[in-house]
Amino acid sequence: MDVVNFDTLVAQGRIATTSQVDLDEDLFIFGHYDPRRKEFKATTYPIYAIRARDILAPAINNKDRKLANNSTSTSTISAVYIDLPNMFLATSELDPINLGATGNYQIHFSCNYSLSDILSSAQFILNVNGIDIAATETTETPSAGVYRTNLIWQVASLPANALIKIRFRVIPGNLGSLVNVFNRTLMIDGVNTQSII
Repeated sequence: MDVVNFDTLVAQGRIATTSQVDLDEDLFIFGHYDPRRKEFKATTYPIYAIRARDILAPAINNKDRKLANNSTSTSTISAVYIDLPNMFLATSELDPINLGATGNYQIHFSCNYSLSDILSSAQFILNVNGIDIAATETTETPSAGVYRTNLIWQVASLPANALIKIRFRVIPGNLGSLVNVFNRTLMIDGVNTQSII
């Protein structure tokens, strides 16, 4: 059995990075508290091993949970999509252990908005690295002239540092129709292979 001496490991340069860790094959050692140990020279912290996946995977899977909030009112009369101010986030890498890994994401956007006339309407779209993507699910609730909209996207295989942003426009019913957007939230959740975290 190898004797663990951290001074020796440091002196020998045996310090691994997360990119060198195999989640299924590598193990971490730890002292597992056991007050029942009564043998001669026994420790109440016998050494156990735990798989690297049990330590690192939860941190990796939760790495890409990000949120952008903005309550400032912003408006447009543009009939073509333009960027919605302050509604952008960048992905991290869901699995830094495996170089070149990509992530699956659930992206959620919600906001309140009002329209200058009843003949116009507002539209919102997700843009990922310059490509527009229609929502997977949309819910909209009107209340006294103000609309609450919730949009969800399921997007697979996004690389690290992918730029995601919300774009918006007004479909005018009259010349100069305007949409005013406020109380907006953009959120991304990294998704593992089984479920949304």
